[in-house]
This record gives sequence, structure tokens and C-alpha cells, in this order.
Amino acid sequence: MMKYFMLIWMCINDQTISLDRTCVEEQFKYTFDSLIECREAAKDLYSSIATPDLHMTSFCVSKDLTTL
Repeated sequence: MMKYFMLIWMCINDQTISLDRTCVEEQFKYTFDSLIECREAAKDLYSSIATPDLHMTSFCVSKDLTTL
């Protein structure tokens, strides 16, 4: 069974935060049945967290769960 997972990187532009705490990487808590679903969820996430000092990017990756 093929599922899609979203990986998210978020970085905050703040001169008072140390460089090693500027960015975080997270796996989105839901899985998706298609790449389109994953991409749409990423767009919704970007819209809901839109803040001038927060920069985000994501990556949707497919995994065959029957072989894991």
C-alpha cells in the first residue's frame, strides 16, 4: 500500500535566536493517499501559518508500507 508523507521545514527570521534553533524539521502528523492530497495539505498549511518572519517549505515523499 503506497502512502505519502509530508516533511516540513520551518525557519524563523529572528536575530535574537541562535542559529542552531532557527529551523526545525517535522513530519506532518497525517498520511495521504495521493501526491495531490499531500500538496493541497501543504498549501493549506502555508496559508494557515502565514507570518512574515516564518519561512516554510515542505516535501511530499511516497513510501510503500507493505515493504516496511
